[in-house]
Amino acid sequence: MTMTAVTTPVRRDRQARLAVAVTFGLHGVAAGSWAGRVPWVKEARHLSSAGLGLALMGAAVGGLVAAPLAALLIGRFGSRGMTRVGGVTMAVSVSLIAIAPSLPTIFAALVLFGATGGVLDVAMNANGVVVQERYGRSIMSGLHGIWSIGGLTGSGLAGLAARAGMGAPTHLLIVGIALGVVSVVSGFWLIPAPRAATGKVFAIPDRGLLLLGAVIFCGLFAEAAAADWSAVYLHTAADAPQDVAAWGYAAFSLAMAGARLLGDRLVARVGPARLVRAAALTGAAGLALGLLVPVTAVVIVAFAILGIGMATVVPLTFSAAGRTPGHDPGTAVAAVATVGYAGWLLAPPIIGFVAQGTSLTVALALVTVMTALIAVPAGALRATGG
Repeated sequence: MTMTAVTTPVRRDRQARLAVAVTFGLHGVAAGSWAGRVPWVKEARHLSSAGLGLALMGAAVGGLVAAPLAALLIGRFGSRGMTRVGGVTMAVSVSLIAIAPSLPTIFAALVLFGATGGVLDVAMNANGVVVQERYGRSIMSGLHGIWSIGGLTGSGLAGLAARAGMGAPTHLLIVGIALGVVSVVSGFWLIPAPRAATGKVFAIPDRGLLLLGAVIFCGLFAEAAAADWSAVYLHTAADAPQDVAAWGYAAFSLAMAGARLLGDRLVARVGPARLVRAAALTGAAGLALGLLVPVTAVVIVAFAILGIGMATVVPLTFSAAGRTPGHDPGTAVAAVATVGYAGWLLAPPIIGFVAQGTSLTVALALVTVMTALIAVPAGALRATGG
C-alpha cells in the first residue's frame, strides 16, 4: 500500500484529520494529567518509593498486554470504532486512579489506565494511517506532535490544580469528564478503514515488521530513559538543584513537540528512512555531549537534542508499519507497539541495574549506543513504501 497523490483533501478528509488529531491530543492530556498528580498520590496514599515504582509499572504492564489485544479488537470493530471506545474508556480510567485507596488498587487502576490507553494508542495510530493514505502525504509526525502538546498541557494544568489546592480525585474526575465528552463529539468525524484494510487479525511478523520493531524498541527505550533518569542525572552528575533538574525532561519534551510538528515537512523532503537515521544519530550525539560535559546548561541542551532526535522515530515507525504490504494496519501497528512498550517497560530497571553496578553515566551511555543503533534498521521505513 502506498500513498497516492492528493493535493486538495475534501471536507470529509479534513474533518477526519481534525478528529484523529483531537484524539491524539486527548491521549496526551490524560497521560500528562496523571503524571502531574503522581506526587499527590504518593503522599496521600503513603506510598514508599519502592511501592510507587511498583504501582507505576501497572500502566506499562497494561499497555504491553493491551497492544496485541488491540489487533483483535480493531480487526473485529475497525480502527474508528475502537478509537471511539478507547477515548471514552481511557477518560473513565484516568478518573479512577486517584480514588484508589491502597497500593494493590492503585496498581490495578493503572493497569486499566495503561490497557485502555494502549488500545487507544494502537487504534488512533491505525486510524491516522487511514487518514494519511487519503491525504497522500505524511501527517503522522504532526499527530504525535499534538500528543506531545497534549501531554505538556495536561501536566501544566495538573500543576495549576495542585497549586490551587485541588485534590487529585477532583482534578482527574474533571479531566475524565471533559475528555469523555470531547472524545464522543470528535468520534463522529472519524472515518472507517476501507474493507481491504481489515483482513487478517493475526499474522506472522515478516522481516520488515521485525526491523520496525527494533527501531521502535530503541526509540521508546531512549524516551523512557529521558523521562525517568534525566532529572536524576542532572541532580547527581551535574549538581543541579532539584527544581532545575526537572528542566532536563522539560527540554526534552518541548524539543520533541516542536520537532514533531515540523517532521511531516521534512519527511516530504528527505523521506522517512533518511530522516529517522539522521535524527537518531543527532540524538545520540546530543546525549553523548551531555555525558562528556556534565555541566547543567550543557546537559539540558543535550536532552533537548535527544528530544529532537527521538521526535520522528515513533510516529514514522507506526506510519511505516501501517503501510506494510500484506498486513492489516491495525495488526501491524499493534505488533510494533507491543515491542515498543517492552522497550519502555525495560528501560528504567535496566538503567537502574547498570547504574548500580557501574555509574549512571555508564548506564546512559548504553542509551546513547541504542539511540545510534536506530540508524541500522531505519532502512525498513523505506521498504514499506514510506
